Amino acid sequence: MNSSCRTRPRLVIACTVLLGACTVHADAATGQHAYAASITLRRSSCFGNCPAYSVTMTPQGEIRFEGYIHVQTRNAHGYATPTQIAQVHAALERADFHAMRESYVSQDDGCETVMSDQPGVKITVVDAGGSKTVEFYNGCTGAAADAVRPRIERLGRTIDQQLDTTRWIGKLAAPGEIERTDR
Repeated sequence: MNSSCRTRPRLVIACTVLLGACTVHADAATGQHAYAASITLRRSSCFGNCPAYSVTMTPQGEIRFEGYIHVQTRNAHGYATPTQIAQVHAALERADFHAMRESYVSQDDGCETVMSDQPGVKITVVDAGGSKTVEFYNGCTGAAADAVRPRIERLGRTIDQQLDTTRWIGKLAAPGEIERTDR
């Protein structure tokens, strides 16, 4: 076999590898369909005027909002930018979401004290690997809840900020109410 015959397969393999890498890089660079998870944040009401709603972001960036109480808008939709999608997924990673327990709402979950009339948050991530939900009741106190509280608060706040839920909650929520509901 002459040397050109041996070189061509190597050249074909090298070109294929390079083109494949460029394709993967191009998809990642556009940010579209780079994440294959649907993420839902659901906030529950409290004794006061805490807004209760759910907001879902699909892998394609579609946002669906459903308001229940103390919100301006009952149903709305919008679209997240690739940067917003990436920020939400980065927040999931920072929070170590998949390592959290499913529930922090009762004494069975390790709550030493459960105060009534507090808002709660439930975050669900659905991807090819299945579904993971973490429910956190702000009235739950104790070592387990106190350890995860800052992470779940930060995650909920980031989802709200990146998906701009205040545009649908509106002026019915008191200043700082979003901050208060995710504590």
